[in-house]
Amino acid sequence: MRKSMQSLLIGGLLVTTASLAGCAVDSNAAAQYAVSKPLSVKLNVPKDVQPDAQKKQTFEATVWREAKPAQKVDYVHFEIWKADGTVRYSMEPAEETKPGVYTIAKALPKSGLYYVKAHASSNGEIIMPTRQFIVGELSKEDLKILQGGAKPAGGSSGHHH
Repeated sequence: MRKSMQSLLIGGLLVTTASLAGCAVDSNAAAQYAVSKPLSVKLNVPKDVQPDAQKKQTFEATVWREAKPAQKVDYVHFEIWKADGTVRYSMEPAEETKPGVYTIAKALPKSGLYYVKAHASSNGEIIMPTRQFIVGELSKEDLKILQGGAKPAGGSSGHHH
């Protein structure tokens, strides 16, 4: 009986060793997976803007992948709002002006602190950078927001495509 127990134990070890041999780590495993090429967006906002209800200002988003303009973009939308909530342009599609470059033009009728957010998607990846900018002069409330003492009157409602 002792001999059959030894045989059983050795047989079990052989089966375990054989099955674990297929689980060896492949030193090239990382090379076999697709490497993510993250999407990025560079936002350009107008400089030295004065409030004007008639004159439109152009906002530009350049969508990048691998340090060059992205070729296949699902969408680029902009939303622009004043920090105190008195001016708001909800999310609107941008126009592609050249490969990877998207623009929108909006009038900025009041002085103060503003935000622009670009919503960009390519191959299911979404990126939403936000930049703040100043139109004319800042109010005391705008200065409080900049100094972290007040909260801006929010941007996106969280609705996504």
